[in-house]
Amino acid sequence: MARLKREDWLEQGLMTLAEKGVDALTIDAMCQLLSVTKGSFYHHFQNRDAFLEAILSYWEDKFTKQFIEFSQEGLSTQEKIERLHQRVIESYGTYEVNIRAWAQLDLLARKFQERVDQQRLNFLYELQKEMLSDEKVARTMAQLQYATLIGSTGIIPHLEADDLENMYQLLARLSIAIQEDEKQ
Repeated sequence: MARLKREDWLEQGLMTLAEKGVDALTIDAMCQLLSVTKGSFYHHFQNRDAFLEAILSYWEDKFTKQFIEFSQEGLSTQEKIERLHQRVIESYGTYEVNIRAWAQLDLLARKFQERVDQQRLNFLYELQKEMLSDEKVARTMAQLQYATLIGSTGIIPHLEADDLENMYQLLARLSIAIQEDEKQ
């Protein structure tokens, strides 16, 4: 087997977190999942706490910073929002649920969750301000978009990605109607 890279550990850690929660992220369990010794783990991480913090950083980068960068390649504001929604729908799953559950119990996870939420909301707000002249309405639309994602992940039975896509399409229609209303 090829030597594991730090990213291999982080990717497996994120998948394990999504499937089983933070309690499953033990050194022994991760070594067993990756079929390696503890020496491999300690080559990349000082201890479990360092591993958990690295997973949170990896999640923030992969599901926030990279999503924002991808969406910024859109030519128009509407295309940026569509690209963002595309990425969100493609990755729709349990990452958000289990990280939010972890953030309820752990200060480090909470710090990351708060920062991620603020980055995401700020980005959505900036996009909405480009389309809507009323800043209060733009902020509310950004919050509504984000609350749609977060709320949809907590519904049981779980919604499918198609359901989220339908909600985003309805929000896009609402945004267009608000824009038209502002022109009158």
